[in-house]
Amino acid sequence: MPAATLLVHAALLARLSTPYPFAVGETLRYEATMSYFPIGAATTTVARTTRERGMDAFVFAAVGEGGPPGFRARYEMTSWAQSSRMVSLRFHRKLTQGSKVDEERYQIVPDSGRYRQEGVARDWVAPSDALDELAYLYYLRTIPLEVGKAFTMSRYFKTGYNPVQVRVIGRESMTLFDGRTVPCIAVELTARGATMGVRLTDDARRLPVQLDLPLPYGTVTLQLTGTSAAPAR
Repeated sequence: MPAATLLVHAALLARLSTPYPFAVGETLRYEATMSYFPIGAATTTVARTTRERGMDAFVFAAVGEGGPPGFRARYEMTSWAQSSRMVSLRFHRKLTQGSKVDEERYQIVPDSGRYRQEGVARDWVAPSDALDELAYLYYLRTIPLEVGKAFTMSRYFKTGYNPVQVRVIGRESMTLFDGRTVPCIAVELTARGATMGVRLTDDARRLPVQLDLPLPYGTVTLQLTGTSAAPAR
C-alpha cells in the first residue's frame, strides 16, 4: 500500500474519536439454521474507513449464502455510515438467485432528509438521522439497553417501515463457539408486523451472537461461530 494511502487511512482512524464497541477489522462469522437444520452461512465485517461526500465514514459489509432447497440465494449488503453520528450515507444491496440478480444502490442525504435510488429519476423523504438495515445493527450495539424498557426509533431510511419498535426483553446466558458461557441482552425489533430477535453480549463489545430473521420462507437463525478481532490501535 502506498505511503500516502497509509497516511490518509491513519488520519481517518484518528478522527474517529467516538468510542464504538467495534473497529475496522472486526469480522463476525455465522452459521444459518432453520428449524435447527443448517442452511448456509453469513459474515459481517467492519471493512474500512473512508471519506464519503466529504465526511468520515465506516464501511460495513455483510454477505450471506444459503437457504432451504428451492430458495438458495446469495445476499450482499454494503453500508457507508458517517462515523461522527452514525447515520447512513450510502447503501448497496444485491440478491442473487441462480441467474437472477436484483441490485439496488441508494444515496442517502441526511442533511436534506432525502434518499434516491440509482437509475430512478426521483427521490424520497428520509429521516435526518437515517439508517439502513446493516447500519441499524451496528447502531444497536452503541446505545443503552435496559431490561424491561421499550422504545421506538424512526430512523430507517425508507420511512414506510417506521417506527421500529424496540423491546429489551431480558437477559439470558448463551454458550459461544469457544465454549464460554456469557450473559447476553435479548432484544426484539418490530416493523410492519415482522419481528427480528437479537442477542448481544452484555459487555463492552456488544457482540451480536444470535440473530433471528423473519424471511418469506420462515425464520432463519444466525448463530455466531467465529470472530476476527480488530487490530489493536
